[in-house]
Amino acid sequence: MQPNELVRQAQRCLAEVLKEFALRCGGTVLDENGLLLVAVDHPCPIFVNSALRTGPIGAEEALHRSQAFFAARKHPCETWVLLGADDDLEQAAVSAGMRVAIELVGMVLQQNPEMPDIPAGSELRRVQDVQGVRDFTRVAKEAFAGEAPGFGDLIGKIFSDPRSLLAPDTAGFVVYHQGDPASVAMAMVQEGVAWIGWVATAGKFRGQGLGRLATAAATRAGFALGADFASLEATKMGVPVYTRLGYREVLRYRTYWPAEFVV
Repeated sequence: MQPNELVRQAQRCLAEVLKEFALRCGGTVLDENGLLLVAVDHPCPIFVNSALRTGPIGAEEALHRSQAFFAARKHPCETWVLLGADDDLEQAAVSAGMRVAIELVGMVLQQNPEMPDIPAGSELRRVQDVQGVRDFTRVAKEAFAGEAPGFGDLIGKIFSDPRSLLAPDTAGFVVYHQGDPASVAMAMVQEGVAWIGWVATAGKFRGQGLGRLATAAATRAGFALGADFASLEATKMGVPVYTRLGYREVLRYRTYWPAEFVV
């Protein structure tokens, strides 16, 4: 696969993942004329409350449409900016008073990673029932809740329906340490790509390689579900973990939030 096509496929995968997560927790999707808008009934402007440009639409029009869409729902949204391609959209977001929330490194892996050794006292389990979903959600909430006001509560909503992790195109994993849920990761296959996400480790369990273990398991599951390659959006902290598994950078995003949500 040529590099440009690989990037385009990863971008299409992200768009489909945003749709799926919104729909699986009762949200709304509007995908037309080069702009994807997804929304759920929650005020936190992250992930399932997003605007993503997917085609040839002007920045001002994209921002106007997204603001009108979310104004009707009485809460703001996250705006995704692809670095090197969305300079006009980034300028429009800044002019509208939005601020950078985070920069994400788009990374891909085109073959199965090796599985790390499981540390003593730890156990890797695939999510197969409602209790597994609850354990996954517990770790994700603890790890991400401090990133923005209301984010922990939003994560609870995202995984409120077991389909979030138990659908046929999805595989979630929890690493338990001495019986406690400690680290999580998941794969969702869309557009022939295994999207890897919600990689998180509870604070007291960090530094033991558990996130790497969960990510490797999710990546391998994505290939087993038929993906051509795996793709993820990494924080700065996560890049070394994924690099050790063989992932490489292919693009970067910045996300913009309303100023009052930026910690």
